Amino acid sequence: MDKDTFTVIVVPHDPQKTRNYEISYRLFHVLVAFVCIGLVAMVVFVATYGKLLLKARESLVLAGQVEDLTRRNERIGEVVRNLSELHAMDLKVRQMLGVDIAGEDSLAIYRSQESDGLTDREVQSGKEQMLRSIPCFWPVRGYITKSYNVSGGAGDPDHHPGIDIGVERGTPVRSAASGYIVEAGWDDAYGYYVLMDHGYGIKTLYGHNDRLVVMRGERVGRGQTIAYSGNTGRSTAPHLHFEVTQDNVHVDPLKYLLK
Repeated sequence: MDKDTFTVIVVPHDPQKTRNYEISYRLFHVLVAFVCIGLVAMVVFVATYGKLLLKARESLVLAGQVEDLTRRNERIGEVVRNLSELHAMDLKVRQMLGVDIAGEDSLAIYRSQESDGLTDREVQSGKEQMLRSIPCFWPVRGYITKSYNVSGGAGDPDHHPGIDIGVERGTPVRSAASGYIVEAGWDDAYGYYVLMDHGYGIKTLYGHNDRLVVMRGERVGRGQTIAYSGNTGRSTAPHLHFEVTQDNVHVDPLKYLLK
């Protein structure tokens, strides 16, 4: 036997089929080297690719977190703006009603008035006019049978840009604030309805009435009867549909109505 070679004997289940393979040491070393290089390359590839996969996964997770935080910040910003507006409105209403206001709030209102450059009489007149324009008076008293919901958009079957207040047919419907009648007539959806403009970008709508007692262009005061409730238009039971818009954007009427 050649000293530069060795023999590999393969013995299957049948001894008669035994095979002998003569392999040189040089070829064996080359094969072993290739196997080692292949294993090292595989380990390096798996390690590198694994890190890339982990980084890619982390990037996706971080991107999702950033997007979620961005949405939350937007919602928080919107909530803060709404709270600021409601707080300012609340301060003005409480001041107009003569309710005690905290010192820092009074100082803020005073500075706001001072910066406007208005006289006390003009400020007081403006306060009274704004107070009369805030739709805080309940047009009817009853149970809310359907709440305000615009989260799904106008195409959502649950879209409801106002509140429904269940009352008996013929209940007097009163103006939630002083203003003038923009529209008073019939609509296939609202039935007999009244649309009022209260100034400062605030409007109110009263729908499904049985009959109206005001005309377009008429000025009315807060609490004045403008219609009698009914079940007209797309309605299944007697009730009043009441909407509030601020700068032509629907808002929840309960944000204005006093408890």
